[in-house]
This record gives sequence, structure tokens and C-alpha cells, in this order.
Amino acid sequence: MTPDDLNSAIVTFMANLNIDDSKANETAAVVTESIVDRSIKLLEVVVALKDYFLSENEVERKKALTCLSTILGKTPKDHLSKNECSVIFQFYQSKLDDQALVKEVLEGFAALAPMKFVSVNEIIQLLRLLLDNYQQGQHLAPTRLIPFEILENIFDRFFVNVSSMEQVKRINDIFIETFLHIANGEKDPRNLLLSFTLNQSITTNLQNVRNFKEDLFDVLFCYFPITFKPPKHDPYKISNQDLKTALRSAITATPLFAEDAYSNLLDKLTASSPVVKNDTLLTLLECVRKFGGSSILGNWKLLWNALKFEIMQNSELNENALLNPYSKDQSSDGMVQYTNYEASLKIVNLMGLELYNFDKVSFQKFFTHVLDELKPNFKYEKNLKQTCQILSAIGSGNLEIFNQVISSTFPLFLANTSEVAKLKLLIMNLSFFFDAYIDLFGRVTEASLERPVPHNKLAEYKDEIIMILSMALTSSSKSEVTVRTLSVIQFTKMIKMKDFLTPEEVSLVIQYFTETILTDDNKNIYYACLEGLKTISEVYENLVFEISLKRLLDLLPDYFGKKIRVNDEENIQIETILKIILDFTTSRHILVKESITSLGTKLNTVAKVSKSKEYCFLLISTIYSLLNNNQNDNVVKEEDALALKQTIEPKLFEIITKEPTIRDDNYNLTLLSNVLFFINLKMPQAIHQKELDRYDKLFIFEGDIRILNAPNILIVPYVKILSAINKTCELPQKSVVLVDTIQLLRMYGSKVTETEKLGYLELLLVLSNKFVSEDDVIKSFDWKDLSLANIETMVWLAKGLVMQNSLKSSEIVKKFIDLLSNQEIGSFVAKLFEVFVVDISSLKKFKGMNWNNNVKILYKQKFFGDIFQTLVNNYRTTVDMAVKCNYLTALSLVLKHTPSKLVGPFINDLFPLLLQALDMPDSEVRVSALETLKDSTDKHNNLITEHISTIIPLLLSLVLPQKYNNVSVRLMALQLLEMTTTVVPLNYCLSYQDDVLSGLIPVLSDKKRMVRKQCIDTRQVYFELGQIPFE
Repeated sequence: MTPDDLNSAIVTFMANLNIDDSKANETAAVVTESIVDRSIKLLEVVVALKDYFLSENEVERKKALTCLSTILGKTPKDHLSKNECSVIFQFYQSKLDDQALVKEVLEGFAALAPMKFVSVNEIIQLLRLLLDNYQQGQHLAPTRLIPFEILENIFDRFFVNVSSMEQVKRINDIFIETFLHIANGEKDPRNLLLSFTLNQSITTNLQNVRNFKEDLFDVLFCYFPITFKPPKHDPYKISNQDLKTALRSAITATPLFAEDAYSNLLDKLTASSPVVKNDTLLTLLECVRKFGGSSILGNWKLLWNALKFEIMQNSELNENALLNPYSKDQSSDGMVQYTNYEASLKIVNLMGLELYNFDKVSFQKFFTHVLDELKPNFKYEKNLKQTCQILSAIGSGNLEIFNQVISSTFPLFLANTSEVAKLKLLIMNLSFFFDAYIDLFGRVTEASLERPVPHNKLAEYKDEIIMILSMALTSSSKSEVTVRTLSVIQFTKMIKMKDFLTPEEVSLVIQYFTETILTDDNKNIYYACLEGLKTISEVYENLVFEISLKRLLDLLPDYFGKKIRVNDEENIQIETILKIILDFTTSRHILVKESITSLGTKLNTVAKVSKSKEYCFLLISTIYSLLNNNQNDNVVKEEDALALKQTIEPKLFEIITKEPTIRDDNYNLTLLSNVLFFINLKMPQAIHQKELDRYDKLFIFEGDIRILNAPNILIVPYVKILSAINKTCELPQKSVVLVDTIQLLRMYGSKVTETEKLGYLELLLVLSNKFVSEDDVIKSFDWKDLSLANIETMVWLAKGLVMQNSLKSSEIVKKFIDLLSNQEIGSFVAKLFEVFVVDISSLKKFKGMNWNNNVKILYKQKFFGDIFQTLVNNYRTTVDMAVKCNYLTALSLVLKHTPSKLVGPFINDLFPLLLQALDMPDSEVRVSALETLKDSTDKHNNLITEHISTIIPLLLSLVLPQKYNNVSVRLMALQLLEMTTTVVPLNYCLSYQDDVLSGLIPVLSDKKRMVRKQCIDTRQVYFELGQIPFE
């Protein structure tokens, strides 16, 4: 770089500074590179800036010094020689007298401080300059930040990477003095963060800290408790919690602060503010953790008295909190989640542990003192819950402390009693010691079963505890819900305790839970037992299967009228048993598999009994739910599907083909067909082709079924199985199957039942979606044949193409739109538009499966976009009201199955059509229009307000029990009337108040209770319009 280039660069830097700082930095970087490759020297830069340094213009002097400091900051730390460093240091020192340049001078010193060849003498001189000449109160926050950065650079250079202890000793004291000087009175959050961090670095790394401990502590604690509300768009992103954490870390950084910290924090603990108290407790907790047992030795009595008061007077204590005490394994970062009560208990816990680790004799004094103060609470049953929580908190320290706490405490309160209030307290108090056990030894897992827990005193009371809980659960009156629920909860907690219960004892608990859930209809007890069984099955799944699930399955009778009794209890309902099985087996592999197998076998037996349709439906529903609920969790694996095909599928086929209770009942047949769908969906893909060939022979080409020869209800299971088969499999004679199915529907027409017809139409859908080529599907369309059967057939074939977003589907759908104007079949075609978007359970996407069909996730969005504008335009240009009705019906039925978020962009064009749809002579159309209006009300309230004069009279006509106003129409119209008051301005609503109140009077006598109830709610809202709420 030539002198001219250097001068040009300096001019560019100064011109862009504070205008385009990125450009200025780029220029400084270019100069720095020239210094590094030694084409120029730093001193040449100083000389080039000379005129600016001496300028009368203050701004030019500032910019010149900033230019030098920026270049210096970008220069490698080891590049400048000792002489260069000395000259630059003296230069900056000479500029310190210019008050206008203080910030720029400090920036230069900040860049110089970490330089390798800046001497210790110069560093001491710099610290002395800051100590004697720098007055922090005279400067703004950005300037005050720089001295902290200077100290940080010096600390990193001399105290982190110590190269000479002699240098460290020389700098040590003046470094601390300088820090205390610049930190005093600081208020800026960013500067405070650096101040707290430096304070912690000093107390943990420097020497002679004891001589400065009071000043170092005072410069910290004067900010406690710190509060800060970040301004909007804070560029530094400093939170109140950042400051709290940094201050807490600094206060607890050295045991030298222990005496001052404890006394000052205990004073703060008397504050009335819960926030201040929480900050104080969390800091005390960190003090105990960091300072250790030696610091607690002289302070534990003061700490105990303060904490005892906090715990005993605690207002947070409730039954729910008692059953969920503090969690021991939270890190210090997680302490912010502690409540004041939890933090107090945690401090007591750590005090005991730290004292024990430091001096066992001192711990014994501490524990004896605590126990003596708490003993009267057991006698007089005063603050007993808090008392037990304190003792259990101490006990969770280590094994020896735990044993001493149990030995000293349990004889004071563990005794069986028939008094419900005492029994409830006893069970709740046990909970805290169970938690201490879990904190100390851990939770049971499958891996931990073989790793025993050391002998402990709680194990000696195990038999007595089990007896108390057993009596509470089995011998208490059913009206004592709380005691029974608590006993279940504590049994569950005992199960979680590592190596506490033997398998035999776990089995006993499972038996209790099973009998209780069967015989007690209270929902709290039901859910407690349910959670208990779920918890047990996480580790002891085989035991739950053997003891609970097998018994539940064995209780199911072979016919519907047989009474089920458990322990001489009244008759247990089949629905209850099946609900329990369904609820607690979910997501458990063995339980789900065995439930399906056993229920399938039971179904095979029950289906052969006459008048068992309802019982069969309950069994099939449970099997279906077990498969459906666990579909995406990989609970039922490929090997399970194979086992199910071998064990129960033949039995299911037997009853489907032979038993009237299944074959002749549409609900049972359809649901059981879906069961076969799930089983085949989960089987290994390697055998899909083989299974497909087998099913084709069974249903179509061989045997007695022959579903394509004549209408056959067994089309339903076949099409569900076909839906589960991999789409890459080759369907034998697929074109023949397609043609024969179309021909069968045309030939038999009205002779086919609705269920059979739906099965054959769904077969066409599956064929067109994943087996037959697009061209072959299109060839099968006969647009000249406008018979109703043919139109319906073509719609279902087209749906298969629509669902895969076929490029040709838009053209096909356009032809169906054209048919809406046909006077003879238009109304029939309009209702068929619902088919395009209706969901088919066996043709949906499952997690991790993309091979079972060609259904695209966003196909409804594309379809709606394709048809909407055409339907709207046709509606507007058509004069014939019957044809208008067709367009409106088609659109409304599509909307019925289209997510509201897809409809939003079209709402302005759609809204007038929806209002007209409310007058349509079709209940389904009205329901669809009302649903879309409800979904649009919150998001598009301006439209509601704009059309309020039309909406209110329309809705009042829909609430009356007329021909096309079914229950859904009436109910939704009332709901929408109520919703309008929340989105339409009050002055608009008030003008319709009288009309609505009088118009709803006849509805108060509606035959349906839900309509009458909604009418009352809606009228009440209109009564209160404009009234000031009574506080």
C-alpha cells in the first residue's frame, strides 16, 4: 500500500464512519492487511492521521482516533513489536487529557491490552490511569462498557493463561482495586452482566481476595434482588433472568462471601414480595450448594428457623402439591422452576447432606434439633404434612441419612387406624418418604430389575405399609373416595420404587387394581387404577397380562345375558370390561397383541350364538380400536400381523362367511372388514403379492363366493383387504375385474343393497387409484350413458384419479360440472360431488407408509381450487333456479368435507352463495352452509356485519321445526345467532334484539332438549346485550 493509498483509505474510513460502518470496517481491514504483510507500519498510519489528531474540529479528532483504534483492534495480537506497542501506548496516554476523546482512547487501550508485547509495567500504568483519572459517573453506558472490556482482556491474558506468577502478583491487587472503582454505581444491564462475570472471575482466580471481600461482596449485593424489564426491540437480548443468574453466580462464587451472604439473604427472606422471596431462596440454595458444610456449621440454626417459618406458613400447600413434591434431580439451571415452598425444602435437604459430608457429629446435632422441634407436630397432628415433607427432604440426602430419618420418624406416625381423617393423613405422609426413596435410589425400569438397592430401613416397614394401603383400598366404604384414590396412588408410587416390591407383591397390587377398577364406578378411582395399571405395565407387562388382562378376558361370557360377578359384587357390564381393556392396554405391545387374539377368539364363539349382534358389535369395536389407536406407534409389528393372520384371521373369515350375526349386519360386517384391513396393512410387504393372489382366488375366481358373478355382501371385506395391499403388487386380470364390476352395477341396479353397492363402488375407487392405469380408467367412462347407475359409477372411478392429483382429473371433473345443468340428472349429480371429497378410512395416509395407496395429502385443496370459480361463475350466469340449486348443492356438499383453512381465500365470493344455500330445500346443504358460516365468523367478522340484515332473518327461519330444518340445522342456527353477538358491533345487534327474543319463543318448546338448552343460552345473550356486567 502506497502513502497515497493509505491517505485515500483514511479519507474513505472517516467519510463512512457512522454512516456506513460496514464500509468503514472493510476499509480498516484493508489497511490492517497491509500492516500484517508489512507493506506499511502502524506508525505510518499514526503519521497519516496526524493532521486529523491535531484538528480543531472535535468530530475529526474522534474519527481519527476511532480509525486508529479500529485498525489496532483488527491487528493480530502478536504482530506489533515491543517498541511499537510502547509508542502507541504513550500516544493514547497523551490523548487521555482530551475529554472529548475518552471513549475513543478507551477503545484504543481495549485493543492494546491483549497485545503480546505490551509490558506488565504498561498494564499496571493503564490500570492506574483507570483508577486515578477515569470517572465513570461522567460517561454514558457505551463508554462505561469499555473499561470492563479492558479488564476482561487483561484477565484473559494474565490470569487465565498464566505465564509468570511474578507478573500475576504485581497486577493482582491493582486489578481488583480498578475493578471496584469502575463497577461502583453501574446501572446499565449490559455493563452489569460483565461486572458480575468479572467479579466472579476475580473471586475464583485471583489472590488476596480476602483483603477485598467486603468491597467485592458489597458491589454485588447492592443490586440484590435485581429487577429489569427489557425494552422493546432490545438489541442485546438481555433478560431479567440473565441478570438474576449472573448475580446469583457471582454471590455464590467464593466461600469468603458466606458470612455476609447468609446474614444479608436471611434479612431479605422477610420480604413480603413472593418474587423477592423466591429469588432469595434460590440464591440461598446455591449458597448451600457452593459454600459447603463448613459455611453451614455456624449458620444452620438461623437458616433452619427461617426456612421452618417459610415452610410451616406456606400458602402453596394443597393436596395436589403434596402428591407431587420437589424433584431432587433438577440442576441449578432448573432452579427457576422451584416454588418458594419447594426451594425451602431443597435447602433443608442440601443443608443436611452438606453437614453430613463435612462433619457427621454436626449433622447429628442438626438432625436432633430439627426432630425435637417437629416431634410435637406428630402428637398434636399439627402441620403434619409439612413436618413429613421436611423430614423426607432431609432423608433424601444419602442412604445413612435416609435410614436415620425413617428409624426416627416412622414410629411416630405409622399405625393403622379406622379413622378416615387420620388414615388419609397417614397415606399422604407416606407419599413424601416414597419420593425420598425414589430420589435416592431411582425409579424402577426393566434394566434396573437386576440391580438391587442397598438394604434400607424403609424396607423393614414394607409389610406394614402394604397392609395399611390394602385395608384402605379394600376395606374402606366406596363413599370414601379420597382415601381409596390415595391408596391407589401410593401403591402406584411403590411400584415405581426401584427394588422395593417383589414380583409377588407387584402381582398383589395388580390384583387389587383390577378388582377395584371393575367394581368401583367412581371416575377418580377408575383413572387412578388405570394409570396404575399403565405404570406397572411399563416394567411388568408380562405380570399385567397374566394377572389382570387374562382375568378381564376370562370374565367375558360366551353369550350376552350371562351375569358377570367379581367378589360377589353386582353384575359387571360387558362394556365396562371392554373399556378397561381398551384404556390400559394402549401402546403396550404384548397387551395389545394378546387382547386382539383373545377377543378375536371370543368373537368366533359369540357370533355363533343367536341374538348376539350387539355383543359382537362391542367385541369388534374393541378389536378395531386396539388396531386403529396403535397404528402409528408401531405397537403391532409385522411379526404380530403374521401371528394374527395365522391365529384369528381364519376364525374371522369363518364368521364373516357363515354367521348371520356378522354377515347380515352391516355395522358388524363393515367394522370387522376394517379389522382385516389393519391386519393385512401390517403384514410384511414381501408376502403382499402372495396374499393378494390368495384373496383373489377366495373371493373372485375360485370357491363359492364369486363376488363378481352376482351382488354379494362379501365385497365389503374384499375391498378393505385390497386397500391394504401394496400398490406395486400385480392384480390378476385387473381390467376384467374393473369391467365386470361396472357391468354388475349396471345390470343389477336397484337389486343391489346400499351396503353392497357402496362396497362395489369402493372397489372401483381402489382399482382406479392404485391398480388400473389412468388411461384404462378413462376408457371405461361412457359419457353417452346418462343413467344414474353409470353416472355414480363414473364419479367413484373419477374420485380415484382426483385423490392422486391426476393431470386428467380436472378435465373429467369439468364434465361432471357440465352435467349439473342437465334438467333430468343435474340434482342427482350435484349430490354426488360430496363423493369426491368424502374420507374413506381405508384410503388414508398412515405414518411411515406411502406404499398402500396413491392418495395425495393436498388433493382436496387442488380439487376445491379446480371447481370453485367454475361453480360460482356458472351459478351467477344461470337464470334457471333449479340449475342454480344444483351448483349451490354441489358446492355446499364439497365444503362439508373441506378444511376451513382451504376455504378462507375464497370467502368473499363464497359468502353470498352460503346465504342463499340456507334457503335450499335440502337439510344437508343447509348444514354444510351453516358449518362454513360458523368457521368463517371469527376470521371474517366484517362480512358478517355487512350481511347482518340478511343473516338474522334467515337464521330465525332456520330455528323453527320445518321440513328441511332437522335437529342439526336448528341447533347450528341457534349457535350462529349467539356467535354473531361476539363479532358484530353492539349497535347493529341491538337493532335486532327484540326480533330475536320474540322469534325464539316458539323454540323454547322444541322437542329436542339440546335445541331447547341452546335456545335458552342464545336468548340470554340477547337479553344481556348492552348491559354492564355485574361485578
